[in-house]
Amino acid sequence: MVTSPALNARGGQITATSLQIAEHFGKRHTNVIRAIRSLEVSEEFSRLNFEPRDYVDDRGKVQPMYHITRDGFALLAMGFTGKGAMSWKVAYITTFNAMEVKLRALYVAPLLSEKEFRNGIKLRSKLVLMGQSRSTMAALLQEANPHAKRNLYWQLLQINDTLGIPTESAEQLLGTDAPPALPAQGNDA
Repeated sequence: MVTSPALNARGGQITATSLQIAEHFGKRHTNVIRAIRSLEVSEEFSRLNFEPRDYVDDRGKVQPMYHITRDGFALLAMGFTGKGAMSWKVAYITTFNAMEVKLRALYVAPLLSEKEFRNGIKLRSKLVLMGQSRSTMAALLQEANPHAKRNLYWQLLQINDTLGIPTESAEQLLGTDAPPALPAQGNDA
């Protein structure tokens, strides 16, 4: 029976572990690790989507594992076949999507109703969003983790888009080592 996998939110990034993936897809963890390491992707993609970590196994021995982003999972799971593999792929994608919605709700608050958009955003809501924009920008400029930087930049885009404020590109804002930005959403207001 396929259930929703328990994913983690770490530094604003939703991840699954290689241990979870091995268990759900009925694979040996060593084979999942080997599959990750044999993916023919750029070093940057690997660094952004497959974070190596250690864990202590049942015998008390330190073993490698990975925290894997949605993009990393999608790439890795493309090659998984077998009984139930498609059901698990769908379950993971559905859970990643649901958790992203929850994280967005935390970062772009208060959630504005369609009526507020039609009538114009209330001054109080604008002030709250402007405060969120400033604090997100400050956090973005101080953040060192590439995953967290990318997510903070995306949050800043969403907040500023809601306010109708243009946002510099990630490259302009953060310099040449900027993480790849998610596509900007159009302003519906």
